[in-house]
Amino acid sequence: MLAGYVFAFEHEESDVHFYVYNKNIVEENRKEQKPFFLLFAAEWCHWCHVFNEKTLTNEKVISFLNKNFVNIFIDSDIHTGAYQKYKANGVPYTVFLNPDASVYYQYSGTLYAEPFLEVIQGVYQNIKKGLTVDGDEILPFEYTPPTKFHEYTLDKLRSTYIKGVLDNFDTEEYGVGNGVKEILPETFLYLLNTSSGRDRQDAVLWISETLKKAIDKIYDPVEGGFFRYAEKDNWDIPHYEKMAGLNTGTVLLLYKVNQEMPDPKFKKAAQQTIDYMNNTLFDEETGSFLSFQQADTSYYNLNVYWRKNVDQPLVIKKIFTDHLAITLNYLLDVLSYTGNKSLKNKVIRSLDFLSGMILKNKEIFHYYSIPEKLWSGKSGLQDHVLLVKLLQRAAAKFKHERYQIAASKIIHFSFSKYYNEQKQIFVDPELDAKDYEYLMAMNGDIALGLMEQGNKSAEQKYNSVKPLIRYFSGLEELLEDKFWDGKDWKFLERSALFLSAADKFLDLKYNPKN
Repeated sequence: MLAGYVFAFEHEESDVHFYVYNKNIVEENRKEQKPFFLLFAAEWCHWCHVFNEKTLTNEKVISFLNKNFVNIFIDSDIHTGAYQKYKANGVPYTVFLNPDASVYYQYSGTLYAEPFLEVIQGVYQNIKKGLTVDGDEILPFEYTPPTKFHEYTLDKLRSTYIKGVLDNFDTEEYGVGNGVKEILPETFLYLLNTSSGRDRQDAVLWISETLKKAIDKIYDPVEGGFFRYAEKDNWDIPHYEKMAGLNTGTVLLLYKVNQEMPDPKFKKAAQQTIDYMNNTLFDEETGSFLSFQQADTSYYNLNVYWRKNVDQPLVIKKIFTDHLAITLNYLLDVLSYTGNKSLKNKVIRSLDFLSGMILKNKEIFHYYSIPEKLWSGKSGLQDHVLLVKLLQRAAAKFKHERYQIAASKIIHFSFSKYYNEQKQIFVDPELDAKDYEYLMAMNGDIALGLMEQGNKSAEQKYNSVKPLIRYFSGLEELLEDKFWDGKDWKFLERSALFLSAADKFLDLKYNPKN
């Protein structure tokens, strides 16, 4: 069983000599003149456990890594800045750096001992000979932000997005694309809220069919909750981790689609998933929703009788600020569809838990350890923007002054730490300033929060957000490139966040009294 099995700390006992990541660790070890092996992993990740058990225990692998590489372990949930810096995509994720710390090669997924040994031997020999990896050179996207705001640039961006998503729907197996299948809450919610005419008819139908597929293929009918994604385009081979944010976003989707195309399956799955959140992903002692439950292929193939005789997959006993904010942002909307008093109570308790951290401390922390009863970890831009959006919305919904005070404090921190006066946008000084996909989502999130400020006039809110919207409004070409590439659809979620903010910005312009 996976209960009690915590890979994210096993590197400390591993025979591979791992350094634990900090932002200076690579620079500090460049004097070794060795290539770097960076391993991103997470406590909840099944294939991280497999990689540890089947690959990093092999004597030949251990010996070769210890002799020839500087090995660095990175908890992807704790060190989100590093995850973003190296453009990691999933876990486990491997990055090989040259001795000068430039990226040599990177990939996502698990390799067993023999093929992994061949990879690290090849990487070492090629770096030693000064060879590069064969393949297409990835050129950075060049972008010149508009100097003035023009509404038509937003119109083009929105049209490109909606057309691109609808053109890439799999109309046979449903979901987006012809590879990995997953639920994309922000993308689907944006289509439901924004598209019109025939586009909306198609969107409602295809999202409805996608949710039916998800219920049949990546849903736990015993305890409720959706799994992370399916490997195959026909929704086979689920990855059995359960993520709080994905599940609450899916619940909101189910309620919205059920209004358009009623189906008892939608309502049942939504209610059962709420029960799962209340019963499994909530810590009563702390008073907060949790973030993840580990995968266990064997467990989820058992029926209700046999599950009673075994331990549940481990629920990770950490609360991550960004993940909790995502979860609660969805649940604020879910409360409009359900009279579940237990859910409302747990949402308020979780909000109190987060706002308490903000109001009692001089800085924002990234995660809370339940066993240690301690907040720790340096927060980043994503923590701040998500908190701004969440607490402004919570203050408006529940009329609690505590949430407004906490939101104002976070806004102050965000401007002082992350606002670039020259560019007039929020940036993380430790990350790539040209990662426009990431930055458009971050600025979209904080724009949504700034437009919720109850103590500001419509004109003040409009003027504070306008530079953020203007800066990213010309990214139509980036969207087109991403659709053309068609490999990873996560950009849809980030783009939807920005477009939602842009649409609300326009509504504020034309309907300031709303």
